Amino acid sequence: TLSSLTCNPDQWKMEEAKTIISGSRVYRPLLNETLITEDLRVAREELNETPETREVALKVLKTMLAEQEEFISRVDDLYLIRFLRCRKFDCERAFKAIRDHYKFKKLHPNIFPLPSGIELAVRACIFNFLPHRDQKGRAIYVVKLARWIPSKMSYADFIAAGNLVAEAILDNPVTQINGYIGIWDFKGFSMSHFLPFCSPKHIILLTTLMQDRFPARFKIAYCVNCKSLVNTAWNLFKPLMKEKFRNR
Repeated sequence: TLSSLTCNPDQWKMEEAKTIISGSRVYRPLLNETLITEDLRVAREELNETPETREVALKVLKTMLAEQEEFISRVDDLYLIRFLRCRKFDCERAFKAIRDHYKFKKLHPNIFPLPSGIELAVRACIFNFLPHRDQKGRAIYVVKLARWIPSKMSYADFIAAGNLVAEAILDNPVTQINGYIGIWDFKGFSMSHFLPFCSPKHIILLTTLMQDRFPARFKIAYCVNCKSLVNTAWNLFKPLMKEKFRNR
């Protein structure tokens, strides 16, 4: 659960969060899984999802997975719907996303360890969520780079912890439909943080994971407390980023 992955549950108060109404804006608790009318509209108009298309797509995708022998995939509805929603119920694209995800896991097993294997990295609380969604129902994913100490935590564990925390709410239908926004806080970002990002291998790993191997909708990223080192790091990643992601 998400609360078990946070370093200070009392600070974030995930379970105790209540709906906040400010004028015409409504901020729902992150852990609430109830779909409201606006969620259903987004699902229908942006993801091509209706009860009918969902039922048909799940059947088609299960058939496609059963007929291939390249990899062994989970086939439960809860898992498959992640990929259908992030690929707008295009079964061919959803199948490719699942296949690529499994290939990536096989190629980079250190990025998908058991939680116990990276407990210290998770408990460092580099990655977390705000207890409320934004007014559009998007989960707010917060990254505090200064809490990462590269001399004590490898780049692989850093990425693995971020992936694990992000995935903690991925089965929530509100998250699947509305997606995530990210807040990257670069306060305390130093040369020791910058250097691991300079490795071509690390650059390719992170850009591939974020763009193509994580079954979610990333809507926008905000960077705060940016420094010149951050701009330099961004320029290293930019050539490998798809235009859609660069613009976000």
